[in-house]
Parts: sequence; structure tokens; C-alpha cells
Amino acid sequence: MLPLLVWPRVGFRIPSLELLSYGGVAIRKFNMALKKSASEEAKHFSSISTVEPHSASYQETIAALNGLQSGARSLQNSAESPSQSKNLKESLKYLQRCGVSLDVFEEQVPVIHVSGTKGKGSTCAICESILRSHGYRTGLYTSPHLITVMERIRINGVPLSTDEFSKYFWEVYHRLSNNKEHELDMPMYFKYLTVMAFYVFMAEKVDVAIIEVGIGGEQDCTNVLRKTPIVGITSLGLDHTQILGDTIEKIAWEKAGIMKPGSIAFTIPNHQPSALQVIKERAAEKKAELRLVPDIETYNLDAAKLTLTHRLNSSLAIQLAHSWMKWRENGPKSDLIKMARDLDDKTLKGILACTWRGRFHTVHRGRHIFYLDGAHTVESTQLCAKWFNATAPKSGRRVLVFNTTHGRSPLNLLKAFIGSHIDVALFCSNNLSIESKKIPQDILNKNVTSSDVEKVMTHNLEVWRTLYNVGEDRSRAIFSVEDTISFIDNLPGSCHVLVTGSIHLVGAFLTLIQEGPS
Repeated sequence: MLPLLVWPRVGFRIPSLELLSYGGVAIRKFNMALKKSASEEAKHFSSISTVEPHSASYQETIAALNGLQSGARSLQNSAESPSQSKNLKESLKYLQRCGVSLDVFEEQVPVIHVSGTKGKGSTCAICESILRSHGYRTGLYTSPHLITVMERIRINGVPLSTDEFSKYFWEVYHRLSNNKEHELDMPMYFKYLTVMAFYVFMAEKVDVAIIEVGIGGEQDCTNVLRKTPIVGITSLGLDHTQILGDTIEKIAWEKAGIMKPGSIAFTIPNHQPSALQVIKERAAEKKAELRLVPDIETYNLDAAKLTLTHRLNSSLAIQLAHSWMKWRENGPKSDLIKMARDLDDKTLKGILACTWRGRFHTVHRGRHIFYLDGAHTVESTQLCAKWFNATAPKSGRRVLVFNTTHGRSPLNLLKAFIGSHIDVALFCSNNLSIESKKIPQDILNKNVTSSDVEKVMTHNLEVWRTLYNVGEDRSRAIFSVEDTISFIDNLPGSCHVLVTGSIHLVGAFLTLIQEGPS
């Protein structure tokens, strides 16, 4: 069991071993509760096919959706990995099965498709806000969600309501379930939501759909599209290397795979030279036109009004939005589609109106300020540390809360905090609570066991202690977000709390310190 943290410098001791026993006792309690929950859900899931769409509650809907997580079935039957060639074939099959003709979809719902390692969600959000400001009816599909799964599918910038989400979920579910070729012939979690998003955008008659790639690009299930007029590729970094490859060139190849013949593709100019060369070669191979966007400082924008998210991602978003509007006006005549420079009032309004939670995001809670950023690559973590150092006041205790997912190595990520003057580092799981009944269905993750979670936490803690030569008084592993917040609340004085390393960790914190989708 991990040792109880003592705070000798201020005469402070954690008050309750019952609350903070993050080793065997708490984790065994969590395992027992999780097994009970899984057993109950399995019984419920067996009768899902009899649920009537108009009578199902939102919680029943989310329980059914969570039943499509790979933890509920053999991983051998999971098509979540974009490295599997059957991914796109299955996506097309499920779209057709629920009544979405790709030909009709591409004719009625032109798509702006965005890939990249960093900033693709916020780029999509800014682009959507600009287009909505110009009067277009927009659909937006992003992942992952922070608090509720409804955040992933938005119409005119607003997440689907619980009733809307349930209605569309069950319409798609029954169309797919009633035509299964075998018992396990259902799309997994992300693929299901992708099919559902396409279905929703058709039903809602949007003018344009802005779609964020899940992982990679070439084999991502969102890449089922055959005609994509406008494409964006954001910053690249080494991430998901076990799937996408272990070099920046391999990752660039995958991300650039969303370009199609006739696409007008935009990317940033400051990629590594070798990565940019790969993107150029892929554009030529795909018969797409590639353009590099200008620096945000070259636009007629008041920089003082821009957040860090705006500054990093707005130039790409501007070009995506304006090129789509020109494409809609002129058709596929790339010579008539010039890059925007002087921005009109609607574009400026759209940029400034866009907020994207979980990225460079601050929340005041009592005497503490939480700084939340879902950075999970070396480059984004370095940027996160710079933001925190520049934003957080020097007074008060500085607390780091950190976790990693998807097998990422913590060493180079944690090196980013050299010079950040962290007083105490807490290594937490993404689990909201050790009691499963307290975990909202929307953020329940059945793909990861508690033993795996404990190993990651312990490893992160050991790396930090070795890297910074600190002991028990300044570092701690804590199993749940709920108990991590309790720990922070019991520290004397005010704290500046940086939560980073995982967007799922950020989402769990926001669930407790700030409610509701944005």
C-alpha cells in the first residue's frame, strides 16, 4: 500500500486513512463495486433489443452505449484500432445498414474533415463558430467528451439534448441490431457514435458538417468519406505510436490520409521539415491541393482579445471556414478559392465567441484555482507548463495533478515541469470515485481494469520522485478524482492546481468542480 502522506513543514496530516487508503483496501472496494455493476449491466444489456426508442430513459441509452465498449466483449472483436483494414469497410456497412447512403450524404452534407495530433478539436470548434456566425446550419462531431457524451454531436453549436440523443441513438441501434449477421455484429463505441453522427447530420439537414478524426486518419472510421471538399491537418506529435507508428513521418502519413482527390487541404507551416514533406507527398498522391496557412498575427485581429487556444488554432480554422464558403459559392474551382486575409465582422465574432473547455481552462473553486489542460504529448505538455507558469500567481501552493493513458511514457511529459516550482505532485487515475455508483454512466470506462490504473499511477509517481528527487511529503498517488479533490481541500491556504496529462482526467475534474456541457 502506498504510504500516508505527511506534511511536516506546516504541521499538517491527512485526516482520514479510511478516505485516503489508495492501496489494496480502496481498490478492492472499487473492484467489488465494479464487478457488481458490470454484472447488473450485463443482465440489462441482454434485454436491450426489446427497449422501445420512445420509452427509453437517457440512463438506459448510455448503459446501452457503454455496452459497446470493448471491455464488454472480446478485444478480438474490436474494430476500434485504425490499423485494422476492416475499419472502413465496417463503417460503410453500418452506415448503409442504418439507411445512410454515402452518395446521398456527401451530396447533402459537405464535410470539413480535420486530423492532427494537437488542437484538432479546438480548430473544429472555431471553424464551426465562424460558419455559424455566417448563418450556416452546422453539425460538429468531436471526441472525446469531457462530461457527457452529448457533447460529441452538436447542431448549431449546441450538444444534443438527452431526449434528442436517446431518440437518435435508438433509431440507429434498432436499425443495426435488427439486421445483424451474427451476435457480435454491432459497431464498437466510437464507430457507433460516428455512424450516429452521420445519421443525425442527415436528419437535421445541416449545411455543413465539421468532423474531427478519432485516431490517425487513413484508417480512422470517420475517413469512410470519398469526397471531402475541405481538409485540415493540425500540429503533429508522437502520440498513439503503437497504432500510428513511432516516427513523426509515419504519423504524418496517417494524418494526411484524409485528403481526397479534389480536396483543398490546409495545414500549418511549422511542422518538422520531414513531416511537412510527407504531407506534401501525400497531397500529390491523393491529387489534393495543399496550402500552408499564414500566422495569426498577419490577420486584422486584436491579439489582446484572443485566448491562447485562439492564437494556436484560429488561422487554420479561418482558412477552413472561408474556403468552404467559397467552395459552396463557386463549386470545386480551386483557382477561385483564395486564402482569407482581411476578416469580416462575422468571422471575428465567430472566433471570439468560441470557447473550448479543457484546454487552457481555469476554474475558480473556493480558495483554489484549477488550471485544466488535456495536454498529452511532449510538445503540448511543454506549452501547458509555459501557460501555467505565466498564468498562475507566484503566491499560494502549486499542485500538479497528473495522469497518462494509452500506454504513454510519463518521463518526457513530466520533464516539462522543470522550473514550474511544483510544491506537491498528485498522481491520480481518471476514475471519479472508488464507489461505482458515484461514477456517471457518461464517463464510465470499462476498457481499463483497476489493477492497470494502479500500475500507471504508481509508475508515474516513481518517475516523478526519481526525476525531481522528492519524497512522500511532496508527492502522492491517489486512486480517485473525488479523493484527490478532498486531499487538496484539506491543504492549508490557497492552491493553484494544474490538472493535465489526460483529457479524460480533465473531464473527471470538471464533472466535480463545474457541471454541465458547454
